[in-house]
Amino acid sequence: MKKIIYFLLLFMGVQAVDAQNSYDVMRFASDELSGTARFVGMGGSMGALGTDISVISTNPAGIGLYRSFDAVATIGLHTVENKASFLGCETKDNKVSVAFDNIGLVFSTYHGGDNLKYVNFAFNYRHRNHFSNNMEIAGSLIDGDNNYFSQQYALKNFYDISGDYIDYNDYYSLDYPWLGLLTSTSGLIDDNGNLAYVPEGSDGRYPTYMNYRSKEKGGVDDIDVNISCNVNDMLYLGVTFTASNVDYTRAAEYTEFCDSYDYYTIQNSYNVSGNGFGVKVGAIVRPFEYSPLKIGLALHSPIWYGLTDRTSATMYGTTENNIWDTRDYDAYGEDLFVDYEYTTPWRMNLSASYTFDTFAAINAEYELVDYSTAGLEYTDGFDMKDLNTEIEANMKTQHIFRVGALFNLDDNLSLRCGYNYISAPNYEDAAKTIFKMYDTSTEYMNRYETNVFTLGLGYAGESFYMDFAYKLAMQKADFYNYYDSEYVNPAATVDITRQSLLMSMGFRF
Repeated sequence: MKKIIYFLLLFMGVQAVDAQNSYDVMRFASDELSGTARFVGMGGSMGALGTDISVISTNPAGIGLYRSFDAVATIGLHTVENKASFLGCETKDNKVSVAFDNIGLVFSTYHGGDNLKYVNFAFNYRHRNHFSNNMEIAGSLIDGDNNYFSQQYALKNFYDISGDYIDYNDYYSLDYPWLGLLTSTSGLIDDNGNLAYVPEGSDGRYPTYMNYRSKEKGGVDDIDVNISCNVNDMLYLGVTFTASNVDYTRAAEYTEFCDSYDYYTIQNSYNVSGNGFGVKVGAIVRPFEYSPLKIGLALHSPIWYGLTDRTSATMYGTTENNIWDTRDYDAYGEDLFVDYEYTTPWRMNLSASYTFDTFAAINAEYELVDYSTAGLEYTDGFDMKDLNTEIEANMKTQHIFRVGALFNLDDNLSLRCGYNYISAPNYEDAAKTIFKMYDTSTEYMNRYETNVFTLGLGYAGESFYMDFAYKLAMQKADFYNYYDSEYVNPAATVDITRQSLLMSMGFRF
């Protein structure tokens, strides 16, 4: 009877599901260090220094310092390596990708007034986030004390709680049927709530080893339009209008193996796509006339996204029913989908720069973003209360410190370097609660602080210039196969290393 109710709920209540989960949507609020090789070579720290097209995304007033036309394009080679350790088992995987990172134009017009000196216009495309990534995690499910860790217990707990939601007079009372449908229909859990693989008994039919694999691709692309001005060479003002496009896909597979031939596998496919819009305003001021010191301030509005999630899953193994696929029973004849709106947090950026004649320049900046203020709602305006509560509980204020330096070696060559410290966006005990989502990917990762180091080299001729940059970003994270408050769930520790090589070519005249 419970299976029949599940199917009725799936067909009649498919529109009542929430978005994927708080972890997936939060990735679209982040802002990677990307852009021109000059910008990246200085660690993205140019908020008060200006005169680079990529500053359009951090402090729009930086475009106001231009006094000439500029056209630039950037291509990048990007690698990401994940080293994971789970209960003594070490794994490693990597991904290499090539991206067209930036193309931009600046039009500078001289007005020559007593106060208004220049009015500038800029257009820029930026590949803001690179999501290409491969990861594998494997290891024993039994530690040295013979403690047993299995996802199937979390699935059983979900199945039991899902049953408590059922009201036989109200088919819409169960909002999250997917894991229950998979586990019951595939035979991992029978009609009496018993597990197919259990640690009791002598036949060895219980999982002792796990393997997780995932492949990710896609990114977030921004198109920025800027208008800025120079007031008496002492005050620079700017505004940037940003249109964002999201396209992210993840394929994941989680398997638990037994001592004997038994196993079960969950395969998940997930895609999110959509568009967003945001506004940035900024100002740069010289405290004193002809001062080499400049101070910048910028405020970034939220990005208001309209997104669509599509998900499907398959569970199979050495059980009586063997295999079950969500797509076979979807009411729309395809992957399950949901449309929703996502509002990212506000951002604040404060910067300062100092120029040492024509020899060197330095810029430092601080950025603040509170990820707990992000919000989700349905397209009809109703709040996604469970997921918003989870975001507020899991996410916190992130602090970003950037510093960059430029050294002119001669009239044509320059050397650049930069450093970023980015604090963790989530609390250490954050968790992805499987009872508050419709998808079946139970895994999640808590990321901690990131350290980014950059180097750059530039050549500037009379009008043509070429820049190169190298970026190294290092981050640690804890990966969890599932969350279940009733059972201890050890984390796999992951070291994430991202490297990029960028080349920009441009003309100024």
